[in-house]
Amino acid sequence: MIRKVLVLAALIGAPLLMPGAAWAAEKCDTVGVYGAIALVVCPQVNDPPALERAGREACAPINVRGVCNAWIWNKADRAARALPMTDRQLGAVTALWVNKQNTLKVCARDGCYGGQTRKTGKK
Repeated sequence: MIRKVLVLAALIGAPLLMPGAAWAAEKCDTVGVYGAIALVVCPQVNDPPALERAGREACAPINVRGVCNAWIWNKADRAARALPMTDRQLGAVTALWVNKQNTLKVCARDGCYGGQTRKTGKK
């Protein structure tokens, strides 16, 4: 099946992305929208290009003058579905898409909010 899709994409001139990246964002669901904030769940997705695409797609219908933040979780059972978020939900955020800055923050690498610690693997 995937082989047929890739062949078809090549025939129509569609850009080919990294394997899995294009399909990963399709697994994402916007589970809540509060003004210019989208809450997004992308089960088991850790690929930054897929997370960025999910953030862009979640913000597309709700951004006003480019302002929108998409909070993204890769574990559905830890994701917020309403605001305000609990500390546990906030601590479990995988990534944050900041639409106005055109930036994806990968929380473990960049930190996503004040006070969040980076996961460096060192103690």
